[in-house]
Amino acid sequence: MDKNIELALDDISLIKTVIERTQQDFSKIAPFFIGVGMINGIAAIVEQLMYFCRNTIGYGSSLVRIFGVGYYLIKFIGYIILFLYFSRKLKITNNEISNGMLKIWGIFLIGSYVFIILYMNLIPTGNNDQIVTLWRCKELLEILPIIFALFMTGILTQRKLITICTACYSVLYLILFMSMKEMPFGTIGGKGTLISVSSFSIRVVMIFGMVALGLFFRIGAKNHGNKYNTRSFSNEA
Repeated sequence: MDKNIELALDDISLIKTVIERTQQDFSKIAPFFIGVGMINGIAAIVEQLMYFCRNTIGYGSSLVRIFGVGYYLIKFIGYIILFLYFSRKLKITNNEISNGMLKIWGIFLIGSYVFIILYMNLIPTGNNDQIVTLWRCKELLEILPIIFALFMTGILTQRKLITICTACYSVLYLILFMSMKEMPFGTIGGKGTLISVSSFSIRVVMIFGMVALGLFFRIGAKNHGNKYNTRSFSNEA
């Protein structure tokens, strides 16, 4: 009899482990996406401060260089800290789907900025059409990995809304990029500059889109209950 009880307890423990590793509880990773949006929001403020200093003080100001470099460092270092923090946090939950999704985003977010920094350092100085084209293509290094990561997120979480929204934005971005339309940017305190509309759309996605994705997972976990209560197994045992 005691042996049967021990076998039953082992079976319950195994079931609990399987459920914990495969359950679709995305509430723990939701703050990660909100954090990505906040990091990009802070970086956007720093970028506007750079343009403000450039408009009011001049190109040669040390503040312009500090804010300019800070814009990229905030995102790069912020992504690394965010990834390391949630890697440790999600490791405790032992949920394979959330851990896999975090790894995908960590690789694409951090990896893309490594390539962006290298790419910018390799672009020669000058102001001819070829160099302008090279600078414009820089945004592709940022958005293409994000689009791919969003598609992977939709597939892993089996959320059609994410996949559909990503597909729609992909088409929209392609249209905006090929149109080569520009808009005023950084006009606080002066004329500012012109950036492509497609580049501005990336900023919108990385700030508001990421926050919306995090809220989608957090609210979805509460409303749809994609989490099994494994504590009940322990109580029954």
